[in-house]
Amino acid sequence: MTTANTQSWNSIEEIASAVRTCTKCVLHAGRTNAVPGSGSANAGILIIGEGHGFNEDEQGLSFVGRSSGKLLDELLPAVPIAREDVLITNVVKCRPPNNRDPLPDEVIACRPYMERQIELLDPRVIVTLGRHSLLRFYPEGKISKDHGKIVEWEGRVLFPLYHPAAGLRNPAIKRDLQEDVLRLPEAIRESLRLSAPTAKRPDRQAEQPTQQAAEAPETPETNVAEAQLSEPLLTSETPKETKQGDRQLGMF
Repeated sequence: MTTANTQSWNSIEEIASAVRTCTKCVLHAGRTNAVPGSGSANAGILIIGEGHGFNEDEQGLSFVGRSSGKLLDELLPAVPIAREDVLITNVVKCRPPNNRDPLPDEVIACRPYMERQIELLDPRVIVTLGRHSLLRFYPEGKISKDHGKIVEWEGRVLFPLYHPAAGLRNPAIKRDLQEDVLRLPEAIRESLRLSAPTAKRPDRQAEQPTQQAAEAPETPETNVAEAQLSEPLLTSETPKETKQGDRQLGMF
């Protein structure tokens, strides 16, 4: 097992180089390419998914699949925002076998890379895609209730969204995703308010996430969607898609 001093990574590209040669967990043994992230090294918006799929592993780039990646490419211009102006990465940097959820030790192994990416970027807004990504920052969160909300986290904005793959499986979730992403400009404005000179930056240890938007009431449709999100596989996948893992591990 390798170890690294995160402070020795002084740029996003140095982190990427470390990720590409990482052997800190078992995932490295089955990868074609590690995927440190793709996009702007000066981005004010950091988008974080869960784990990579077949196409990402083949190309070494984030969200390039024909399903989840394509939907993300449709969502961003609606804001509008260019993919090249954000940095997109995942909680784990190598593809888990058979598209399973990342294991705790795998998430821990990748954590220094994620933390240093956040330190160097200092993004105003962190967009989480899916349950695993949300829980990394907001352990009390629940994606079925918190999606589309503006959450203050350590002096910046956390903006949880459903994972695109969940939208591909469930039309109701896709509609929520399409509506939620349009609130991104509002999240950016809130982040500017938080970073204004008169705003106090909360203590990193004592900070507890606070929601800026009121919770939407639960509906039968929400309950159905939440129940469906706990299923182990995308029911709409073909055997070929399941094998290739084009869905980017986005179950939630």
